[in-house]
Amino acid sequence: MNSEDEKFLTEVHRNLDKMAIGPGSPFYVHLEELPGDVLGQDPVPMLARRVRRSTAGSAFYLTGLRGSGKSSHLMRFKQDMERDGYAVLMLDAEDYLNLRRPLDVSELLFFLVGAISDEAVGRDWIEKSDGVDSYGWRRLREWMSRTRVFPSAEVGVKAPIVEAKVGLRTELRNNPGFIAQLRDFLDTGALVDQAHAIIAEMVEQMRKRWTAENRGEWLGLVLIVDSLDHNRADDAGTFQDVRRALVTLFDVDRAKLELPNCRTVFTLPSLVPISDAGVVRKVTNVKVADPEGEPHQPGIDALRAVLAKRVPDGKLDRILADDAAVAKVVRASGGNLRMLLQLAMEVITQAETLPVDDETIDSAIREMRNSLLPLAEDERQRLRKVATTHNLPLDTPECWEPVAELLNRRLVLGYRNGDFWFDVHPLLADHLGR
Repeated sequence: MNSEDEKFLTEVHRNLDKMAIGPGSPFYVHLEELPGDVLGQDPVPMLARRVRRSTAGSAFYLTGLRGSGKSSHLMRFKQDMERDGYAVLMLDAEDYLNLRRPLDVSELLFFLVGAISDEAVGRDWIEKSDGVDSYGWRRLREWMSRTRVFPSAEVGVKAPIVEAKVGLRTELRNNPGFIAQLRDFLDTGALVDQAHAIIAEMVEQMRKRWTAENRGEWLGLVLIVDSLDHNRADDAGTFQDVRRALVTLFDVDRAKLELPNCRTVFTLPSLVPISDAGVVRKVTNVKVADPEGEPHQPGIDALRAVLAKRVPDGKLDRILADDAAVAKVVRASGGNLRMLLQLAMEVITQAETLPVDDETIDSAIREMRNSLLPLAEDERQRLRKVATTHNLPLDTPECWEPVAELLNRRLVLGYRNGDFWFDVHPLLADHLGR
């Protein structure tokens, strides 16, 4: 391979490595606008309409399977709401919380207050603080220091965390003892009232600064809370604890998370049910085959467009010579965007000539298949049920954890054309047959 080809493939590899992109990226493809209904109904305009027509204090939810493009949808939603004139802050729970353990309302409220504060300070929307904590964290610390927060403590005894020199954000992320104190001793009702009061203060600061800077009419603050869908247990023993905690948070305790003067969008795992299903929007994979396994050409064409965007000047045929080669790569991805990009990177990593030959494509596909293996016998049985019924085998509470694992590992992919349906990843079909 000559130096020009090497330089070309290096640029393509770097472009493919950019997984989560928004509509401002030169690599972005608005799949919902392509013909063929490859993703079903676009969740972004529907979510935007619900948010615009709601009153401040409302909460909404976005779910989706891993690698299906939720982050890109959220970026597009953010852009749309900003274009409408709303103030928008995007918060990443993974930066503040340990998402490998069950969450409760106390630590989530601490996160929301602190993250809103940090992001608003970063945008110069509220006042800065001189200490280690931004405004919201400082207000929480002041409240804890003057309030008998821990009822079991003797009068006059302060919680050790109040005296700490380290920031509350660091304590929340890294100190299990602090979390235990929040859960075991904190007056949850008092915290809810105080957290809501601090958030209302910060939103009012933002409104005043927005007005003073003549940015137009203040339509309100929209919060996007990303990465809570990453809240999953490390082992089967704690899976139900994590899942039950999320159900409690967003169903039983939902009112405590409806923040004053804000419209809030949370991302949640797809297997966390919310009783008000009308506010949930789901993101699925691109349909590249129908339930009978026949190719769905609009989906294949859509993902061809995704790949072409990552190649300089769109010259995809310099790598994949013809339609058959493109279709082979696209169908092997199962329509999962993340796996498509990973598979394309594997193809060009193995490439020794351009365009790549069938043997190289087949070798890359084998490598991707091997990443999904091995399978235990109980996993094969569940996968066979999915392949037969095109539904998730959630017959008993004990099934939820192993099914969630199949989804997390992308052994099962979800699609939508009218109704939602599921299928086994196409790379596993022959393996299950054997």
